[in-house]
Amino acid sequence: MTETPTRNDIKVDIERDVAQESHSLRAGLGLMALGRKTELIEYDCKEADCGICLFRVISGQENLSPPTTREADFLRAMRCDPNERLACQCRVFGNVQIRIEGDPED
Repeated sequence: MTETPTRNDIKVDIERDVAQESHSLRAGLGLMALGRKTELIEYDCKEADCGICLFRVISGQENLSPPTTREADFLRAMRCDPNERLACQCRVFGNVQIRIEGDPED
C-alpha cells in the first residue's frame, strides 16, 4: 500500500503599513500564488522588470529560492539591500516573514 503524500504547507507572514496577515502556502510555490488570498502583495510585470513587488525579508531568507538571473540583475541595478527580493521571482520552501513598504491604495 502506498501512502498519499501529505501537503507540506508553510507560513508566510506579511507586514504592510496598513495591515498584517498570515497565510499558508504549499512549500515550493511562488509568492505570486498568494495573489488570490491577499491584496498586500502587488504584481504588475511578473518578469522582474518593474519592482512593484519588492519586499524586505524580516526572517526566513534561507527559506526562499536563490534569486533568478533576472531578479539578481534588477536588484543590483536598483542597488537593493541584500534582504530585499522580488515576490514575482521567489519560491518559498519554509516559513518566512516579509515587509512591504507603502500603502497598497497608493
